[in-house]
Order: sequence, then C-alpha cells, then structure tokens
Amino acid sequence: MLSTQAVILLLCFSLTVASELQKGAVRASAPRNCYSCKGINCQRTTRQNATVKCTDLLDICVTVYEGFRVSERGCLLELSVAAQSKCHARDPRCQKCGGDLCNNQGRVDFQCIQCSGSDDSKCNSAGDSISAAKCSAPTGNNAYCYVRAVGSNLQRGCALSVKEQMNCLQDNDCSLCLPENGHGSSACNNYALEFSASGAKGQQVFGLLLGLISVLTIQGLN
Repeated sequence: MLSTQAVILLLCFSLTVASELQKGAVRASAPRNCYSCKGINCQRTTRQNATVKCTDLLDICVTVYEGFRVSERGCLLELSVAAQSKCHARDPRCQKCGGDLCNNQGRVDFQCIQCSGSDDSKCNSAGDSISAAKCSAPTGNNAYCYVRAVGSNLQRGCALSVKEQMNCLQDNDCSLCLPENGHGSSACNNYALEFSASGAKGQQVFGLLLGLISVLTIQGLN
C-alpha cells in the first residue's frame, strides 16, 4: 500500500500533467486567439502583439517560416494558400499549436543555450553542461545564438532582433553563431569565448599605472 506522502506526490503529478494537457488542448467551446502577422509585418516590433480571433471553433494557431524568419502567423484556416500548403504537407517550416496565443515561438530547431555566468558558473565553461532551450520567434531576417563576455562572466542566449544582432556584431566581446550549425542536442553557442585583446590590454595598462603609483609613493616617503 502506498504511503500518504506517495499518494500526495502522485496526486500532485497527476494535476500537473492534467494542467499541461489542458493548456495544449483545443476547446471547441471558445475560438482560439492567435498572434497574427504576414510578410514584413512579422519583422516589425510594433506588430508583435497583433492578434486575431479564429472564426472556426476547431481552428488552431500556427507560425510559418521562410528559413528561420517568420513569414506568416495566425489561424490555420485563415492563412494564405501557400502557407496552408506548407502546414498540410507537414513541412517543418509550419509550426502548429493548440492553445491560446501559443504561436510566438521560433522554429522548433531554433534553440540556444540561455544562461548567465553571474547566476550559474557552468555558463562560463564550454560544452553542454547547460541544455539548449527553444527561442522565441525572431523579428530579424535571420536567427542567431550568441555568446557575450560581461565583466568576468559569459552570457549566452538568442539574438532575435536586428538591433541585438548588430550590437553583438559590433562588440569585440560578443560572438554570433547560426542555430543550424549546432550538432544534435548541442547548441551552436556552446563554445568558450576569449576576451578581446583591447580589454586585456586595458587591464595591463591599469596594472602598470598602479605599479607606477606605488613606486612614486615609496619614493615620496623616502
């Protein structure tokens, strides 16, 4: 016979599973609300929260991609013919979901390690000690993962917007990589990042200045 503690744990697990299933279930009693965009509007940050209510109670939310770029999203039955064709053909560039406002994610294979070395020391090391996680839908034409040096720690994540990508590109202590360059369960941004030479040189100059000040102070005392 199960102990009282085991019964409680089993009930909690069952409720959790039921809750997750309910989130992804299609409810025929109410139409879905989906994020909606088409073409260039999918890249406009001002249109990221635009939504539409499906007219068919059994309709679902979808996101359609060109490469990793979002090209269209909304209710499946209300998409363009070209987008619907991808979805009906089970093309990986069409991603379906059954919940409300669930179609704001990137492609299922757009995954990056997302962490900060200041919170988790494992983030500062290369390798797969931290699992990759799915990224949100990018607003840029391309999707990237990044590794950035922040002080004495590394930060890893998804570079979704053109602004984020350009900021990283112009930063000597930041590096971008393409998610499709990951191998198996390994994300592309699982590598170590060397700090820029300018940063190291700055630390050396600072050290020399401290040394010079110390020498002058000693001479003054003598």
